[in-house]
Amino acid sequence: MTALATLSEAESPYARKTRARILAAAERRFKHYGYAKTTMVDIASDCAMSHANVYRFFRNKGDIVDAIAAGWLAKSEDVCREVARRPVSAKRRLTEFILELHRWKKREYARSPRAYELLMMASHEGRPFIGVHLDVLHGILVEIIQDGNARGEFTVRNPGLAAEIIQYATARFCDPRSVARYSAEPLEAQAEDVMRVLLGGLSAA
Repeated sequence: MTALATLSEAESPYARKTRARILAAAERRFKHYGYAKTTMVDIASDCAMSHANVYRFFRNKGDIVDAIAAGWLAKSEDVCREVARRPVSAKRRLTEFILELHRWKKREYARSPRAYELLMMASHEGRPFIGVHLDVLHGILVEIIQDGNARGEFTVRNPGLAAEIIQYATARFCDPRSVARYSAEPLEAQAEDVMRVLLGGLSAA
């Protein structure tokens, strides 16, 4: 399962190609002009199509933002899955999970603040796909904790609850809004400290 749920299996190859073309044009516009100064007519013009045709695929600008943001979040999920496969201890993988997620969002913010604005908007307004994304991350954390139990690193009776607590405790380092707002602070070092405390509670006696 992934947060990227913008394409229907029933869509034709042409429809998929057209949607991708619209999203690429919109993302370029958002990066250059920002969300507020971009219109559906602008996006349609960049795609050399009528704005009525754009509305066939997206109800409004907000739908386009959702699709772009969901695509970015899917990339961050891939980063976390890669961390879960690393040949290091489960304890280290949990820490690296949070650090890599933080680093990814910090890089995206530094690369294009105007485009990153879309991710902050989606998070602030609680779009449904944000919940799906958080569930995906929760599942990956559970897998790492269960592996830690199997290896004798942890004695966690409820891996799901433990994963939920980790997400709550580290939201400051992974929430797009916090990463942008506190970008000048040593958040990575703070994340290391928080994880050190959390992992102390998971470690086997």
